[in-house]
Amino acid sequence: MRNKIHYEDDLFFLNLQMKGVAEGLKLAIDADYFQDKILADLRFLDATLNRLYSTLKDNVNLIHRAEYLYQLVKSEGIFVEVMGNVLAASGEVSQALEPYKAEFAERRASHEADIQEIRVFLKLASQDEEREDVITLEELALLTRPDEDEEKS
Repeated sequence: MRNKIHYEDDLFFLNLQMKGVAEGLKLAIDADYFQDKILADLRFLDATLNRLYSTLKDNVNLIHRAEYLYQLVKSEGIFVEVMGNVLAASGEVSQALEPYKAEFAERRASHEADIQEIRVFLKLASQDEEREDVITLEELALLTRPDEDEEKS
């Protein structure tokens, strides 16, 4: 496993690829040429998003983790939308991908579940940040109590 993952750039590139697939599905392209490519792209996007999510989930001490998770939620949302388009599209390529629709529906549901899980992580992270900023009564008393050296003078 690599020591450094470039989450921002990786997610940006995946977003571009997802938009390319989505736009390709809108065109009247020939399934004979593009069915295998689009199928491979969808599987690659699915696997890569899963790997990125796994590394972010496992690495709780990562600096900027919350920011990366937020970006991942947006990317996951784009993927869910693309999968929805694949399932609902009626073009030649979409018809050629008909045998894979159950797989696509399963992958879409999996990523929808990931989105919900990431949102929980983000909510917990924001609550933790708020707790770190709160000063307890004991800390406040310690900070506001008169200095013993000043009293002796």
